[in-house]
Amino acid sequence: MRRNIKSNNLIAREINKKIKESGYECGFSEVGILAIDDLKILNKLPQDYNDYLTANMYGDMTYLEKKLQYFHEPDKILPGVQSAIVVAMNYLGRETKQDWQKVELTKLEKPDYGYVSIYARGRDYHKVLKKKLKSFADKIGAVTGEFGHRACVDSVPIFEIELAVLGGIGWRGKNTLLLNKDHGSIFFLGVLLLDYPLKTDKSRVKDHCGTCMACIEICPTKAFVGPYKLNATRCISYLTIEHKGIIPTKLRPLIGNRIYGCDDCQLICPWNKFARLAKASDFDTRNGLDTARLVDLFSWTESEFRDRHSGSAILRIGYHRWLRNIAVALGNAAARKEKYKYSSEKNKDETNRKAIQLLKKRVSHSSPLVSIHASWALSKYESRI
Repeated sequence: MRRNIKSNNLIAREINKKIKESGYECGFSEVGILAIDDLKILNKLPQDYNDYLTANMYGDMTYLEKKLQYFHEPDKILPGVQSAIVVAMNYLGRETKQDWQKVELTKLEKPDYGYVSIYARGRDYHKVLKKKLKSFADKIGAVTGEFGHRACVDSVPIFEIELAVLGGIGWRGKNTLLLNKDHGSIFFLGVLLLDYPLKTDKSRVKDHCGTCMACIEICPTKAFVGPYKLNATRCISYLTIEHKGIIPTKLRPLIGNRIYGCDDCQLICPWNKFARLAKASDFDTRNGLDTARLVDLFSWTESEFRDRHSGSAILRIGYHRWLRNIAVALGNAAARKEKYKYSSEKNKDETNRKAIQLLKKRVSHSSPLVSIHASWALSKYESRI
């Protein structure tokens, strides 16, 4: 009997080893394997998550309310699911310099330039990872034989980070993101659910954040109510991406020049000095989104917005939210211009004139989402005249 158990364990380890090798061949930086039954280890999660929902800190993201249902009944995602493979894929663009954290923080001090979160500067990661996961599934099939599966990339309400922790990929940081000692947090997560039985490959990684509170302290809007606890309704990533309505007036000045997402809590994280460049060209910066002027982006027509962001995650927020975000950044630029060093007064005046001209045009926009924020931004320029 013991010999059979030992033999089965050897076979399981060999299968896991081959699966991981296939994952690395597909371009993933980390691969974690776990039996779905091991979700039972997370016995505190349902209560903790219910407390989070009760606190109502998730804003418009009502899809989060379904996560517990699928946690208790994973068969509703994939009938007969028995295991999960969690993968990580680095997304730091191949053109990134060695002192990238410092470079990115410096961009936040240039009020006339829009800041787009690093992950969104290249191709839409949903599409890239799903394609890679399908190729990965084919390779796994060559090892295990035929099986049913489902590739998940933010497409179903599952606890990706908790699965990644159980799979030994990393630990949840105080900024609520997954951290890894070799890659920091600059990577995407994807999950492959299988109706094939696999054994959990690795033990959980312990928390390595220690006493560090850098990510909590740097947050511009003080969105963290404590370590590991985020009030999404104050988070700039939420406000500029997930939030569909009017951005609260009191939060607008805190957004600065961030027009899509926010990286502050990652830029300050000490572990991200170990972040590695992406292997795929998909995540290289497109459309000059790392150095684009706000007035240039604000002048795009809806057709230009769709063409320029074709194949990008940014497309999902739509043209009106795009203009809303830039309008807020322009309003903030008006208040910060005195501290910013221009190459000449002529450049400063030209930028101001163009911003005011565009804002006056957008004030009469048919969408209140655009007109309200444009009017607020215009008032910031007029108060300085």
